[in-house]
Amino acid sequence: MQYTTDVRIIRLMCTGRVDPTMVVDAFLEGADGIMVVGCHFGDCHYISGNYQAKVKIGLASRTLGYVGLNTGRVAFNQCSSAEGERFVSQVSAFDGSIREMGPLGSAERFALPELKNRLDTARVALGSEKLRWVVGKFTEFENIGNKYGERFTEHEMWRTLDTIVMDEIATQGILKEMQKGAVSAREVSERLDIAPPDALKYVLALQRRGLVGLAGIDGATPRYKVLERAEAAA
Repeated sequence: MQYTTDVRIIRLMCTGRVDPTMVVDAFLEGADGIMVVGCHFGDCHYISGNYQAKVKIGLASRTLGYVGLNTGRVAFNQCSSAEGERFVSQVSAFDGSIREMGPLGSAERFALPELKNRLDTARVALGSEKLRWVVGKFTEFENIGNKYGERFTEHEMWRTLDTIVMDEIATQGILKEMQKGAVSAREVSERLDIAPPDALKYVLALQRRGLVGLAGIDGATPRYKVLERAEAAA
């Protein structure tokens, strides 16, 4: 088999072991594209590993798309160990598409420094307990249903995940801004390109969770800050 020398292959026992945060880490370390290749559905030695991988890589792609990455840089394909030519074809096609896009940052809405800052936010969001729980239940809710016997379509599950992803990215972005200093909801809205009502909603939700608190009032405008762990625990 012959394929471009630009490719770096990492072999895992199962693609289900790929964590969404690993995809972000690869981009933060300088990769221009990530393709995960698993076995065909029904051929997995670990029963459902490739189904989990499809959801995890799909989640990583959608999340990175929200923060500004060109989603064409992330791909999920399937190939058996006996399909050498198919593997080479997949790798070559993906390599060609990445070459057309150019290095990381050249086909994105943001320059590389700002893009990496946003990737950091995406990584924290992808590692959140809420997203991990939904990903873990994705195939179960789709095929078996919840404890009430309600089954959900793949479209419904992705719609739910999309909402959680947007909330988590906004939440982590706000916390990152507040770590730099006290800010108002309006400043959060301007810096993170979030609608003012939504920015206020997120800030107040963080306040209720004990993660941020009132830093002071500038005129008639409340300003908020991240609380220390001791304050949050109290």
